Amino acid sequence: MVETDELTCLAALRAGRAQFFRALADRAAEAAPDKRRDRDGGLLRDYVSLVRSEGAAQIAEFFYLVEELGLRDADRFRGFLDQHNSAMQSYLDDPPRMRALGLTPQRIEAAIFTEEQMNFIGVVSPAGALYLDQSSLGRLLAEAMAPESCRKIAIALAEGGLLLRHNVGHVLISSDGTLEALYRAHLRTVVDAIRGQQ
Repeated sequence: MVETDELTCLAALRAGRAQFFRALADRAAEAAPDKRRDRDGGLLRDYVSLVRSEGAAQIAEFFYLVEELGLRDADRFRGFLDQHNSAMQSYLDDPPRMRALGLTPQRIEAAIFTEEQMNFIGVVSPAGALYLDQSSLGRLLAEAMAPESCRKIAIALAEGGLLLRHNVGHVLISSDGTLEALYRAHLRTVVDAIRGQQ
């Protein structure tokens, strides 16, 4: 069989994604609490399905982009939120496109940040860490998943040592860089596999 560029790309994507999900599960196996384990100490199937989900990959991609695009800067993050709101409004302005993507007006309206919410969510610590209100993460990823799915996956990732959750009267989400590093390694695997075939 002749190896085409398209098949090379597909093989690279599959290998990179498999490596990424394996790394997530391995990390979670080290850190997950007992309630996420079976009697033999292995991870429960339902928990593994959360950690190895496409939603987990979407959350990882988000934190990777925050790091790569320098969005830990408060002003840049505010610009990012403005772009997000504009994108959500564009769906509301184009109902056929919104429906074609399986989105509802209610979900999109809930994903738009008010001015007050925008001033609240992008808390940047002196060390440069971005703290997001848990519900805000769901808003930012509304195109990819339902808010409740996002919440469940964020909890699972935090229990597996892949995100940090801070309960300060409400829940804030941050990352210590672990998730971004695993996502970056996954992308590097894809790039190296494609370049190796050229």
